[in-house]
Amino acid sequence: MKSELGGEGVSPQRVDARGKACPLPIVELSRALRSFALCELWSTDPATRRDLIAFCDATGHRLLDARDEDGVFKARVERKRPDRPE
Repeated sequence: MKSELGGEGVSPQRVDARGKACPLPIVELSRALRSFALCELWSTDPATRRDLIAFCDATGHRLLDARDEDGVFKARVERKRPDRPE
């Protein structure tokens, strides 16, 4: 994977929000994106997919991919670059 912020092979910071209800998965992701350019959110809350899309639209962070894996929603999000318009 090539990231604009991290280059080749950057491992995302995992945000494990399994078992936590809305809005905590997005709140925890938002906090992690302050420190890390690339995060992977894990959540079991069914509202997370919809909330994450809205969060990325509102903030300019980029949703790289999302998938359901064994009942866990997993999504990689790249922090908005300061020079990238919303």
